[in-house]
Amino acid sequence: MKTTSKQPKTVIDYLFLIHHKTSSWVAGMIGPMVFNIGSKDKNWNMSRAQLLQYPERSLGKSLGEFLKKQEVELLAGAEYHDIHHVLFDYSISFKDEVALQFFLHGNGNKSIASISTRIGAWCLLPTEWKYLKASYERGKKCKDISGINFKSMLDQDLTKVRASVFSS
Repeated sequence: MKTTSKQPKTVIDYLFLIHHKTSSWVAGMIGPMVFNIGSKDKNWNMSRAQLLQYPERSLGKSLGEFLKKQEVELLAGAEYHDIHHVLFDYSISFKDEVALQFFLHGNGNKSIASISTRIGAWCLLPTEWKYLKASYERGKKCKDISGINFKSMLDQDLTKVRASVFSS
């Protein structure tokens, strides 16, 4: 997880910086456990390099570019999670990781990760409630994505895939 590196100017800013760094550290410790224990997704057996071979502007190429920019590899069992970052335009910052869980909860994902993240976020991110609620509402407006096979769509145009999940 990456956190912002803006220098604090007041004591409150400094406390929020500590709060965000601590929250990011906790998420970094918990995240792998969720994907290794709680994930029912199958490993795609793909690398970032393989994703970068997909056509320009495709979902697969966009995922590869996202991973390259973040300097991370595709995590086995977390491929759908990573696709969600690209498809719904959430970064890997702590705030956006939480917002993505709110989005998924709004979309009908009632997993332990989604529920516990929502509960924790109300305590850990009080300044982001409006953003998190908007992410939840955005998830409600999106088609149910739980049954979509995104792996089979890696060669499709990202813009068209986004449009298809948000169309009525």
